[in-house]
Amino acid sequence: MLAHVGRLKQRMVEDDLDGIVAATTENIHYLTGISSVSLHLHPYFGQCYAVITRDAPERVALVSSTGEIDQVLDSSAQIVDAVNFGTFYRERYGDDVLPEHEQRLYQMTYNPAEPNGAAALASAIKRAGLAGKRVGLDEAGLRIGVEDALKRALPRTTFVPAHAALAWVRRVKTQEEIVRIGRSARITEQAIQAAVAIARTGVTEHELYLEFNRSVASQGGRAEFTMIKFGRNGIGGQVLSNRTGLQKGDTIWFDVGSSYLGYWSDLARTFSFGEPSARVQTLYRAMVAGEQVGIDKTRPGMTGSDVFHLTMEGVRAHGEPRYRRHHVGHGIGAEVYEQPILADGNDVMIEAGMVINIETPYYEFGIGAVHVEDPFVVSENGSNVVLTSGSPRELDVLS
Repeated sequence: MLAHVGRLKQRMVEDDLDGIVAATTENIHYLTGISSVSLHLHPYFGQCYAVITRDAPERVALVSSTGEIDQVLDSSAQIVDAVNFGTFYRERYGDDVLPEHEQRLYQMTYNPAEPNGAAALASAIKRAGLAGKRVGLDEAGLRIGVEDALKRALPRTTFVPAHAALAWVRRVKTQEEIVRIGRSARITEQAIQAAVAIARTGVTEHELYLEFNRSVASQGGRAEFTMIKFGRNGIGGQVLSNRTGLQKGDTIWFDVGSSYLGYWSDLARTFSFGEPSARVQTLYRAMVAGEQVGIDKTRPGMTGSDVFHLTMEGVRAHGEPRYRRHHVGHGIGAEVYEQPILADGNDVMIEAGMVINIETPYYEFGIGAVHVEDPFVVSENGSNVVLTSGSPRELDVLS
């Protein structure tokens, strides 16, 4: 199971919750290991839910459309109940004995189906023994009208928001989550190297973009965002990679991310194609030094704001005293941006077992972008573990 069962129980006790309904893609995946097809393909009207109880949060009830109830077969958790809604046909002619997994799917397909997602969720809550109790709703993933329908169907049940509670639980990673984040980071790192390997005079940003995405897919990941810019183009990093040809003296800026089995990576690297300018060299040393300070000095008990300030001071003390940023990183996991955000005023506490994505981006007109970014696991004893090989401490100059 991906979920941190101990933290789930702790938070439900603290919030006096008898159960929780997960409704977002990330929270359902966290509890079940299932990446809902419906929520991915139909983000505005698709419905899928996972229901857990405080007594046994490792035992999950899944609510899904009949057409996608087959995703139960992919679950990494113990699915003890599956409630389906809507119509879907999986034909069976003859009386041949079906393999166990097909027999399970046949039974789920032809269970009496509820007419819609809200009715199915109400049924799952009842079957879980949560009717008339206090239930947390993952309000960020609820479709319009679902909560009202639940209150009509279960008038004695108290429903309260629980999205923040689930986000708190997910901040500290289980070992399996760390494995997946690390694998995602290594996929992204290898894809950067694959893209850099085709760098030559005249190659375009778009060609490196395609090579990066190809490499991610070949390694079993999914490219989520690919920002690659040459030279001064890096000032507008969100602009699509274009047909600009690479020239000697250009920097090559990557701010790229992929996912692996539902877990994200977000890396940044800077290369120089030919001899870099003195300004780029100075900036690169400062950005790497600041990132390293953040990695080395982050401790449990600090806040996101604390890490922001020590990282900013690390950059300023090592060559760019005018450095300004709104944040220098964020938690990462099932979502690319999780708390804590490393920003001024962020009071979220750093805990051992968090995975922090730390970054020191810099953008200057006429220069472009200089940027490094890596994930690390916060250790109880201060020996923080970087999940990549780490950006080169010296600027990588490509010939």
